[in-house]
Amino acid sequence: MLNKNKLYTISFIEGASVMAAEICGAKLLAPFFGSSLYVWSSVMAITLAGLASGYFLGGKLSKSEQKDRLLLYVLMAAVCCLCFMPFLTSLFVILASVLSLIPAVIISVFFLLFPTMLCMGATSPLIISILTQEVNESGENSGRVYAVSTVGGILATFLCGFYLIPNFGVQFSLIGFAIILAAASLILVVKKKSKLNAFLLFLVISIALFGFVKSGNNHYSIYKSEGVLGKLEIRDEPSESNASVIIRKLLINTTIQTEMNVLTGQSVSEYVRLLEKNMLYFPKGKALVLGLGGGVLANLFHQHGYDVTAVEFDGRIIDMAKQFFYLNDSVKTVCADARYYMNSSTEKYNLILFDVFKAEEQPSHVITTESLEKLKTMLEKDAVVLINTHGYLTGKNGKGTQCMLATLKKAGFDLKICTFSENEDYRNLLIVASLKPSRFTLNNELYPIMIYNSEVINTDDKPIMEALNAPANQTFRSLYLKNYILWNY
Repeated sequence: MLNKNKLYTISFIEGASVMAAEICGAKLLAPFFGSSLYVWSSVMAITLAGLASGYFLGGKLSKSEQKDRLLLYVLMAAVCCLCFMPFLTSLFVILASVLSLIPAVIISVFFLLFPTMLCMGATSPLIISILTQEVNESGENSGRVYAVSTVGGILATFLCGFYLIPNFGVQFSLIGFAIILAAASLILVVKKKSKLNAFLLFLVISIALFGFVKSGNNHYSIYKSEGVLGKLEIRDEPSESNASVIIRKLLINTTIQTEMNVLTGQSVSEYVRLLEKNMLYFPKGKALVLGLGGGVLANLFHQHGYDVTAVEFDGRIIDMAKQFFYLNDSVKTVCADARYYMNSSTEKYNLILFDVFKAEEQPSHVITTESLEKLKTMLEKDAVVLINTHGYLTGKNGKGTQCMLATLKKAGFDLKICTFSENEDYRNLLIVASLKPSRFTLNNELYPIMIYNSEVINTDDKPIMEALNAPANQTFRSLYLKNYILWNY
């Protein structure tokens, strides 16, 4: 029998590899399908399904007399699955082009994670069976193996989130764990003295490393960074209307957050032009921008005489705004969560912009009745609050926006809405809120504002806005996949 410590080492590495595969798998999916609630739900559900199936399979295999050999083969299969996870993105493209969003997500997650989790799950029952010589040892051995595996998973979660993915990327992290798992498998290879198995392990790792080295980027990409908060990328793409004009784009998980004409330094986004058209109606003074993006709005406010503070949760975005989008040095930047900054701030502002909604990710904790009560203490007399959000306002896709409007109304805000199009699929809404009713009509203002259910309120205790936004999120991601990602990834 193998030494107990060696088996515990294999169990530790297996547990670490499980969490690395889950986290990195979700990051591989994000550029295609985003990282909203339904994507993470699919990832967690199929991870558990794979592990449960693996536990069952491992229990069946543990009856064999050749447990050591079977454990080796299972580990080798797990190494193969980890190695080839980064190269399944072509499958995502095919599924996204022929299926609607939810089936495409579920099938993609299944092929990405289920085989890996099946193999990982089968290792623990085999290790327990190898360790157990007497019936009365089974409980203690099971507890130790699962405890050691879980500790490995905890450490891998921190390691991936805070170091490996931000510094080395998803592909490198996965292949790194595959190499470590392969090294653990060598314990069994050495015991069996199998040159063939050793060669197969070496071959799989070599193919994966070759694919990693040869993997290409989008040819317009000038900068890319992986991180726990998402894949950040800067692209310089020719304008659709004039190929000689270069548009610089900030993308998070392949979703455009900022678009700027490189030559002029001006935004080319419709909602930014809409906001600028209404600047004369807003009081001057101090401005707070929650959600920096490329910084074009912070620059716009500075150009109109505001003293600007910009709060951004992802420090990489602050750096990119300064390096690639000409963020003015006079703009004060703070790396923090928007709600945290609001709770701790003692400043008062004449204008506050919420630009924290990233594609289909709506941080519902920022717009709650409790958050808005704190917000009111930050407002000077006649101050305005601006909220940039997606364009859905009616029907099932508009339920999240309706909830936001009802929550703002409940908190005592007077509301106006501006937009640049009647097509809800291809527009943004600019919500203008103030504590005093305004007497002016904004450019491109929608009137009247219909709130269909004023009782649906977003609170800290019951944050329902994200769930209500799910249909809109699904529609947005489906359209974005077909109209941009499939053509530009």
